[in-house]
Amino acid sequence: MTLTIPSDFHKSSQENDIVHTLNENTVVLLNRKNETSRSKINLTQHLIAFGIEGKKYFHSLDDDTALYKNEAIFLKKGLFLTTEKIMESNNYKSILFFVDDNLLLDFFKKNGKYFPYTNNSKEESQTYFKFDNSPNLEAYIKSILIYFENKSQLTEPLFKVKFEELLLNLVINDKQHVFKDFLTNLNKKNTYNLSEFMKNNFTRNLRIEDFAYLNGMSTSSFKRNFEKTFYLSPAKWLKEKRIEKAEFLLQTSEKNVNEVAMEVGFENPSHFIQVFKSHHGLTPKKFQQKFFS
Repeated sequence: MTLTIPSDFHKSSQENDIVHTLNENTVVLLNRKNETSRSKINLTQHLIAFGIEGKKYFHSLDDDTALYKNEAIFLKKGLFLTTEKIMESNNYKSILFFVDDNLLLDFFKKNGKYFPYTNNSKEESQTYFKFDNSPNLEAYIKSILIYFENKSQLTEPLFKVKFEELLLNLVINDKQHVFKDFLTNLNKKNTYNLSEFMKNNFTRNLRIEDFAYLNGMSTSSFKRNFEKTFYLSPAKWLKEKRIEKAEFLLQTSEKNVNEVAMEVGFENPSHFIQVFKSHHGLTPKKFQQKFFS
């Protein structure tokens, strides 16, 4: 059976696992005893894993690697993996951070100016990045373990602070600069892709939820991302762009109102007329007559 994670942690987790869910991000203390079976995994979010006890092997189509005690690994979303836990004194323990693009992009926008972009060609081809054992990573693991072992509440503001601390530690330990370049490229792709996609597709008769799905995001993530890119809500931006396109068509063609409505993304001509009139104070027909009278 293939596990889809992190969603399968939300549906059912093992007795000894501790799961914190914060918005669309999940943190898990994985604590397994006497379990050595292989697991097939479909990774739907980026994963940052810390080894605490035992070791874990990750097998993908491209490569194999292992996570040892006090090491960290970053695995890109979209991977299909086979994993195998190797126990230490019949116990395996690790901390798993499942994060979406938005959390990484927020971090980059705040801190990206402090680290250089090397345009490392390795980054695009790598599906994971390893971070060796270091005093700062060990100290971080101990600081985050407190919130699991004492069953303290990991609130959203606290999670954001601890997550930023985590990423800063990974950047410090990123000797090959591949993780820094990954964050830089993620930011470039995100800004370009969303902007270009919306400018090419705003006339399609789609709901906000549909645009979000086509961009591989939840609706809430899409709205946040959209406003960071366009400085407007999706609904307001779509209305303005569609009215702008309608104005052009009404001024430069003799297409009737129904045809213009359909071409700019309004399924219902009556709704188009209502929206256009509230914007211009004129119906589309009267607006068009000013140019073809």
